[in-house]
Amino acid sequence: MQLRQSERKRAKIKMALQGASGTGKTYSSLLIAQGLTNGDLSKVAIIDTENGSADLYAHLGNYNVSTMSPPFAT
Repeated sequence: MQLRQSERKRAKIKMALQGASGTGKTYSSLLIAQGLTNGDLSKVAIIDTENGSADLYAHLGNYNVSTMSPPFAT
C-alpha cells in the first residue's frame, strides 16, 4: 500500500433535498448556496413552484427567482 498527500479537486455537487411542503427545503437550499458561493447569492437562481415561497427569505441576500405555475407539463 502506498500513501499519498490528499489534494482537493474540482468536483461538481450532486444533491437532492426532499421533504413535504413546509419542511424547510427552500430555506436549507439557500443556506447551502450561501456557503457554496461564499455569501454571494447573486450567483444563485431559484425556480419557485410554491406560490412565492422563495421570496420569504429575501433577507438572506439578493438571489434570482423564476416563478412557475401549474400545469408544469403540457
